[in-house]
Amino acid sequence: MSIEEVHLWRGTPDQKALRSQFVKATQFAYFDKQLGHPNWCGKRVLDFGGNKGNLLLDPACTIRHQDYYCLDVISEAIEEGRRTFPDAHFTHYDFYNCSFNPDGVRDLPVPDLGVEFDFILAYSVFTHTTFEETKELVAQLRQRGRTLAFTFIDPHWNGNLRWRLEKYNPQDRVETLLSREMQWCSLVNGTELYVDSSGVFDFQDDCMTYNVYYTEEFMRAQFPHAIIKKPVNGEMQHCCELT
Repeated sequence: MSIEEVHLWRGTPDQKALRSQFVKATQFAYFDKQLGHPNWCGKRVLDFGGNKGNLLLDPACTIRHQDYYCLDVISEAIEEGRRTFPDAHFTHYDFYNCSFNPDGVRDLPVPDLGVEFDFILAYSVFTHTTFEETKELVAQLRQRGRTLAFTFIDPHWNGNLRWRLEKYNPQDRVETLLSREMQWCSLVNGTELYVDSSGVFDFQDDCMTYNVYYTEEFMRAQFPHAIIKKPVNGEMQHCCELT
């Protein structure tokens, strides 16, 4: 089975043991370029879905630790972040997620951290939440900061959807699935594709993968006042910036 991020936290002991080998430390460089290299010094930053402090893992990150706040649904990741970056602020957000926090609370509001943020950044967060959850969370986050930037994956960009389908499906089925017209889609366990739908979660897998894709055109229609930017630095994810 292909290793996905969720397996590193909720998979088998052997899968969890691989966590240190799958450290991604490019998120700061990604947002720094997408946002035009702002002066981060003294800026209060919320890393929404920041795992164990992903933005700070980049050695080039210039966000002061005392100005960094992280919210994530994985309590174990939050604990790791606190140990690694003791001067930063880590809060467990016990929000339900079908993959990463299936025992969480549905519709739990984003907590008020008592801070107005200069930047709220969310890397590969709304690629794992339903469309309905994404709209609601984005609305809440826009009330908490001046600039919100989050990523999304266009299924057609550089074969993004094809790449994931080919990991789990025979080639003939891949071609059948890709022949369907779509503005957005969700993919459950790499095999069940729901076009223009968030899908259903009636699978018995204890560690379900859930990936959501939105076309650039669809996101422009959903967020008409946003600046939509294409991937940079060799990444696969577009950026949606709201101010």
